[in-house]
Amino acid sequence: MKEKITNQALRLLKKEGLKSFSMRKLAEKLAIDPMTIYYYFKNKDQLLAELVDVVFRKFYEGLQLEETKAKEKEKLESVLVEYRSFFIQYIDLSLYLIQSPNEEYPAVKILNDLILDLIQASSPYEDPELTRDILVDFIHGNALSVSNKPRKRLNGRTKEKQTEQFRESLTILFHRLFYNTRLT
Repeated sequence: MKEKITNQALRLLKKEGLKSFSMRKLAEKLAIDPMTIYYYFKNKDQLLAELVDVVFRKFYEGLQLEETKAKEKEKLESVLVEYRSFFIQYIDLSLYLIQSPNEEYPAVKILNDLILDLIQASSPYEDPELTRDILVDFIHGNALSVSNKPRKRLNGRTKEKQTEQFRESLTILFHRLFYNTRLT
């Protein structure tokens, strides 16, 4: 039942957004008594924390870094591009995560550690943790700016163009963070 609740909660969150999400609506969608949800989750925050952990764990497990023989910086770029797409896909859950930065989410920590390991292997110009924070904040800002537009399905060409623009910006940022140079 817990998995059924989390799956429906993800669907409801994607459809209606974080502001409209409630335990009562979730119970109605599941056709169960709201107290059933509270049996598994103490409150809405605990449910949302579970959702964050579930989707980040799936994202992390879906990364296919071991199979490639790419350089660490190429792997890092790949992870960051995929993370941006993931962030946009789960924008409301991502916003919840950003709004509760003091919470510890195990799956988010695993992803942050992976990014930090790839940065350290790529020899950043400055502090690796600062570099990670800059890159993650850059992704969050870019994803929020793209997703801040009215909720509608973008066609493949528009998504592709946005991703290409993101990659170009990421390349510029990489040059600053790893070589302390500007592209000319």
